[in-house]
This record gives sequence, structure tokens and C-alpha cells, in this order.
Amino acid sequence: MEGYDVDFFGIHYLFRDLIRAFMKRINEQGEEAIRITHEQFGFLYAISKNKNDVIQQDMAEFMKKDKSVILRTIDSLEEKNLIRRVVSKNDRRKNCLMVTKAGTRVIENYLKIGKEIVNEIHEGISEVDLKIFYKVVRQFKDHAGRL
Repeated sequence: MEGYDVDFFGIHYLFRDLIRAFMKRINEQGEEAIRITHEQFGFLYAISKNKNDVIQQDMAEFMKKDKSVILRTIDSLEEKNLIRRVVSKNDRRKNCLMVTKAGTRVIENYLKIGKEIVNEIHEGISEVDLKIFYKVVRQFKDHAGRL
């Protein structure tokens, strides 16, 4: 776009800094002794929000990650007792992923801390500006999804 100084790395650093602030806060005040990466949290959260059975093989496509990366993530979360694999009722060759009670507690704790951080970040910014910001971020997300 002409007339705009597009700073791709500025956007990247903004999101990186937000994730770092979140992870720092988790490490400082997290009630759960279990620590996971933001990628693992995204994976765990995606499983928890899915109303249907979450098939292990489908997660690579959903998360847009290589199958080997997904398998390592599953193994790591299972070792921490945050998810478990259950043989599918419909097809014994497939494993379904389920969030454990410990996983649910981790999700709740992370969401609570995330909400606190968002509230702090929003301080001093008008409601109108926030609405515009989030509208633009959604547009960025939609456009990036088409790339």
C-alpha cells in the first residue's frame, strides 16, 4: 500500500511481546506447578473447545503443523497428565484426545491470567479505539488466512 510505512517486524514484535508478557505472568503467579508453552496451551485449548471427538490425526491439519510436531506435543501434554488418548468408539484404529481434570485446571488458570493481562493492556485506551483495533486485527487474521 502506498503511503503506509509497513513494518512487518513491528507487528511480529507486538505479538511476541504480548506472548512473553503472558508467559512471564504465568511463571510468576501461576497456581499450577505445570508449565506449558503457548503452543501447547493453544493445542490444549483447541481440544477443550471442540464439541466433537478430537482425532489425533486431524490436529495436524487444524493446528497447521507437521504431524511429527503434533505427535511430540501430544506426548508432552500426556506426560504432564493434561490430555489422554482414548481409542475411538467408531474406529478402533483412531485415537481421540481428551482434556483431563488437571488440563482443565491449567486452562482455567491460564485464561484467568490472560484476562488480567488484557485488562491491564486496555487501561487508558478508549472503548472506540479498542473496537477499531480489534476490528483491524480480525481483518489482518482473515487476510493472513488467505495467504
